[in-house]
Amino acid sequence: MPRFQQYKPGWEQNLPVVPQIQVTRNCNFGCHYCFQEHSGGIIEISTVESILRHVITHNLRIDPQARCIQVYWHGGEPLLAGIDFFREIIRLENRYPELLFENRIQTNGTLMSDELARFFSDNRFQLGFSLDGPQEIHDLHRRFRLSGGGTFDATMKGIDRYRRHAGQERIAVIAVVTRSAVGRDREIFEFFKTLRAEVQLDIYDLRPEDVLQPVDGLSRPSELAPSSEEVGQFLINLFNLWFYDQEARVDFKELRQELKMILRPEIDRGDPYHKKRCDLRRLIFDPLGRAFSCDQWLNDERTALGDIRNDSLEYILKRKTFLWEEVKHMVRKSGEAMACWKCEWGRQCGGGCITCLKYHALLLQSRTQGLPDSRWHEGRLPAERGEIKGETYYCDGLRTFRRHVLEAVKQELTHGE
Repeated sequence: MPRFQQYKPGWEQNLPVVPQIQVTRNCNFGCHYCFQEHSGGIIEISTVESILRHVITHNLRIDPQARCIQVYWHGGEPLLAGIDFFREIIRLENRYPELLFENRIQTNGTLMSDELARFFSDNRFQLGFSLDGPQEIHDLHRRFRLSGGGTFDATMKGIDRYRRHAGQERIAVIAVVTRSAVGRDREIFEFFKTLRAEVQLDIYDLRPEDVLQPVDGLSRPSELAPSSEEVGQFLINLFNLWFYDQEARVDFKELRQELKMILRPEIDRGDPYHKKRCDLRRLIFDPLGRAFSCDQWLNDERTALGDIRNDSLEYILKRKTFLWEEVKHMVRKSGEAMACWKCEWGRQCGGGCITCLKYHALLLQSRTQGLPDSRWHEGRLPAERGEIKGETYYCDGLRTFRRHVLEAVKQELTHGE
């Protein structure tokens, strides 16, 4: 009997599920830092129907009074599906008139037509655009897949088209921060301020291949990754520009969250120290209906937790929770092995991806040795990688940044007395 079947379901069975549906793995971009293989078609409407039906049934079982269902539509590039696909989605959701669906799409914006812009606005979709900053920074890594050309102009046209139809002053943006952004914090700030953006900063994440690659030192696991010190200084500079700005025409979600941590020290996220996308409530569904713990694992079908067309949501959640408990036990070993326990910000931070990245890297390593996936913990990491004890390799830089934020808040409170 597989080990996970011996695991007794617990509190995770009473959590509502938030599905992230990968409309397609395909994309018209070939971003240098993308972790997905771009191939395959569009998810079948019947598969979407199955996902929504299972999620609704599960969530209403937990809370019969629940009325809101959040759904994230991702890719690849989800707008490759075209407007008829999203019309079908609205028809599906309209079968549940007693429920409110909160649809959120992450897009590069280049395929935004007037028709799509009107449709998304009329049906209250929340859109986030992938935009790394001003043209020179954005075009460094976000390129068209076929031509290799820069994508900034096309992205901006899509944003302008959507904004015109939606009548929105504030535009939501996800900006990937690579080493190319280091020292250009003012350019980035002024650009997003002009755009009137609400920005989510996504500091470059390690990929499993980065974890497996031995290098000298830990500061540069990839040519795209800034050092921990560079991340700390970048965030300090950006925070100063944002915190002391009187016009409030741009917002940075992470900076606001960091400020909240300082002002509300009682906040305690507790264990397991992981990113929001790994939340036990979030399930990633690929275009075939297979469920994953993380969208970085979509290329590896053997890491799927199950298939929504054949498996119950309870079965999938049980596998996800068991896997997480096993990963924590095998990778972290004990509380002493986790720097988060001793960090002054550990209970508030939320951490990053290192535990799961180590798991996936060990899994890939064990396969090269001919071992079954169940023996993933017998893989071996380069010594430098195995010694990372925090949940992000930017821990030192983040601590420096947070001390700066704390001091800035203290000074403001003192001046206000």
